[in-house]
Amino acid sequence: MADLHRDSIIIDGLNASNFYAPRVFDRLRAGGVTAANVTLAAWHDLQETMKIIADMLHLIEARDDLIQVRDADDITRAKAANKLGIIFGFQDTAPIGDNLKMLAVYRALGVRIIQLTYNHTNRVGSGNLIPDDPGLTQFGRNVIAEMNRLGILVDLSHCGVRTTWDAIEASTKPVAFTHANPFALCPHPRNKSDDALKAVAAKGGVVGGVVFAPMLTGAATATLDEYLQRVDYLVNLIGVDHVGIGPDFMEEMTEEVSARALSGMPPEVAAKFRAVQPTQGFESIAACANVTAGLSARGYRDADVKKIMGENWLRLYRAVW
Repeated sequence: MADLHRDSIIIDGLNASNFYAPRVFDRLRAGGVTAANVTLAAWHDLQETMKIIADMLHLIEARDDLIQVRDADDITRAKAANKLGIIFGFQDTAPIGDNLKMLAVYRALGVRIIQLTYNHTNRVGSGNLIPDDPGLTQFGRNVIAEMNRLGILVDLSHCGVRTTWDAIEASTKPVAFTHANPFALCPHPRNKSDDALKAVAAKGGVVGGVVFAPMLTGAATATLDEYLQRVDYLVNLIGVDHVGIGPDFMEEMTEEVSARALSGMPPEVAAKFRAVQPTQGFESIAACANVTAGLSARGYRDADVKKIMGENWLRLYRAVW
C-alpha cells in the first residue's frame, strides 16, 4: 500500500494549522501530501489578512519544497517535482468586508477557496451556531456570483442550515463541504444532513471527511476505523466521485487563535473541545498514508482510493478555477 500512497495525488481538503510553525509543513511532507487547502484567514480584517498573505508568499519563496497553487495544473506539477502545493483559502468572508471588489484582489494574490461564514453571522449569511439562521443576504448572493465569475470555490462547511441551502441553490458552479461529516452518524451542529450532502454532490461538488473526534463520535476520542466508517457512509450516500479527505487538522495552534476559534461557544462546550484527543491512527497529517492503507484494507479499488485521496478534489478544482 505504500506504493499506492506514494504514486497517488494526495490532497488535504482543509488544513487549519499554524503555518508559521515549520513543523506543520514537515508533517504534510511526511504524510506524502501533494497539495493542501491552507487556511490563511477567517475572522481577520483586511490589514491582518494582507499581512498573512505576504508572510505566506515570502515563506513559499524561501523554501524550495513548496509551490503556490494557482491552477489545477500546479498540483500535478507539484507531484512531478516532489513539492508541496499550497492552496490559499479563507474560512470566512470577513476579509472582504463590505467591498465585493476585494474578491478579485484576493484571487490575484492566489486565494482559490473561500468559506462563506465561520460559526456566526456575517454580511453574507449565518454560521452553524446560529439557531435561527435567516439564510443568505443579498450581499451574500452577490459574493457567490462574483466568486463563480472569478473562479473561487464556494465552501459551505461552517454555514448554518438555511445559508447552506441558499448557497447551493444560488451558485452556478459546484460547491464544497471541505470539512464536514454526516449529521446522521453524529448530530454535531457542524455536520451536514444527508439531503445537503446529496445536494452538494448533485451539483458536482465534493465532501471532505473531518478527523476531529467530536464530529466523528460526539466524544473526545475516535479512531481511524471510525473515520473510515464515515468515508464509507459518504461513498454509499453520494458516490465515490464526491468524497475526499478534509481532516481539519489544527496542529501547532497558538492559544490566541484557539481562543478566537472557540469564541461564542458556551464554556462547557469550549472545555470539551480543548479536551479532545488526537484520532488514533490519524493523529496528524503525517499519518495520512494510514488512510490510504485503511481504504485498501476495506476493499476499495486502487482507482477509487486515488479518487478519495485527492483526484476528486483535483477534478472539482478544474471545474471551478
